[in-house]
Amino acid sequence: MEDLEIIYLQTKNEKPNAKVNGYFLHSNYNPEAEADKYIDNNYKEGYLNILFGYGLGYIANTIAKKYEKTDILVYDPLFNRLNIKNKDKIFNVFSDFQDFCKRSENHIADFDRKVNILVSPNYDKIFDREYKEFLDFIRHIQIEDIVNENTIRFFGDLWQENYIMNLHYVHKDQSLKELYNKYDCPVILASGGPSLTKQLSVLKKIKDKCLIISAGSTINSLLAADIIPDYVVSMDGGESNYLHFKNIKNNNFDLIYGLGNAWRIEKDFKGNRYSFCFYGEDSIQNRIKEGLGKDLPMLSTGGTVAITALEVASKISTGPIAIIGQDLAFTNSKSHAENNNHYSELNDEFFKKEMVFEVEGYYGEPVKTNHQFNSMRKGLEKLYQILQHHHKIFNCTEGGVKINGLPQLDFEAFCENYINHTNNISKLKLKNEVNDNNAIYKEFMSKEIEIYLKIKKLIVEAIQLLKKERNNTLFSDSTLKKLDKIDSKLKEYYPQVIMERIIDPITMDVMRMDVDNKQIKTKEKFKQIHKKNMYLYENILEATEKSLKYTRVALDEFGGC
Repeated sequence: MEDLEIIYLQTKNEKPNAKVNGYFLHSNYNPEAEADKYIDNNYKEGYLNILFGYGLGYIANTIAKKYEKTDILVYDPLFNRLNIKNKDKIFNVFSDFQDFCKRSENHIADFDRKVNILVSPNYDKIFDREYKEFLDFIRHIQIEDIVNENTIRFFGDLWQENYIMNLHYVHKDQSLKELYNKYDCPVILASGGPSLTKQLSVLKKIKDKCLIISAGSTINSLLAADIIPDYVVSMDGGESNYLHFKNIKNNNFDLIYGLGNAWRIEKDFKGNRYSFCFYGEDSIQNRIKEGLGKDLPMLSTGGTVAITALEVASKISTGPIAIIGQDLAFTNSKSHAENNNHYSELNDEFFKKEMVFEVEGYYGEPVKTNHQFNSMRKGLEKLYQILQHHHKIFNCTEGGVKINGLPQLDFEAFCENYINHTNNISKLKLKNEVNDNNAIYKEFMSKEIEIYLKIKKLIVEAIQLLKKERNNTLFSDSTLKKLDKIDSKLKEYYPQVIMERIIDPITMDVMRMDVDNKQIKTKEKFKQIHKKNMYLYENILEATEKSLKYTRVALDEFGGC
């Protein structure tokens, strides 16, 4: 930080103040009144308010007095250099920017886009560069959150269809847990970034001395180089993912798939298959265990199959892991490794249109990435913090972004240290016992249909109750009791069916539909509450009808086989 001239003085009403490089940190007349007025005009209830600049504490203290239970973060690059009374008793003020970023990122993301920026007087002038970095950091988090939310919204219905259609294969296939700790050998995790192409010749030489795990669509690049991986991890529910696998005739690898994976991939694939679900899907895991007798593990996800594949590698082998092709950047203006179905060479028009920005690269140089890639990078960094205590993991991509915290090692050096001197590895040939007891599957799906019908009946009743109340100013006691009873039954039924993915977008919308409590008339407040409840029930009804349709289609498709 550049040298700063700090002068302490008294305000006109004898309160402490300071001047930094000629700028007052607070009003020199009445800083408390200034803070009070600023908060009235700028503070937002129900938001995460982030204050840039603590100063001598007038704004932060005013917020604490007015709003006892509040969410507020404070970042002040000057804090450590200011003389403040009882400074050692002040908490939650960050003075180091990297520390602020690290410890606030998840908190900011949790508030979605409900983040409000507050600025202490003149801090944006004294620390103009730091203020820009501060705003850019928050903006990047929010954009990444928008990208993730758009993915959930776009794939909500499709994921629901895949989850339901894949239940047939989950019933027939083995749980991924059958592979846990079955190997003690090096693992190469191949992702589809542009840098993979230069590693393929090395990978081909050592392919028999290690396990090779392909992250999703990378399979095409590997097969084109005459490299058959041992396992392919797939979890993308989109049509494009199915097209990656559609024309693959080689079934000499095993498929590891998540429930949201495009179900026609499992339909066409003739080799061994293993299934899993994701962290947070506790009710789905329990439902499958109770109804189908399959104990599926839960794995990490973070917007890229590579994160899940890395955890798979750590679960099935105790050996060292090399990650290749994990660029998470447009290395050499390319989108993917060669022979990937999505491979393309990118031009200036692409970079202008996409939200591309630069970050530190593998070799310390700036590389071009986007918010989706950057979100994936953060996911890998978080997973590595968990896995590093039990596994040696190296980023051997030799290109793309720098994955912070993850040790880097040239791929040839990894092979020399961990692979070249080992014997050939034989993939385990686990007997994949096909479950032909279709009666269990039929009973499971029939039970799902039965519960969906009960849910639908309750929601229709709730909507009718709300329609009768639409012109009132308060809900009648009778309606409230009936709605409470309906909600109680719905809470009982929801864990008995698999419909989380299609409800996720509805939940996000309802959470944003806050009721305004700021001195509005009772009638207007009632309208807001009524609208929120009607939106919830109508959309859950639609989601239930879709889920019911998918379940009936699945039962028709697979019930007799």
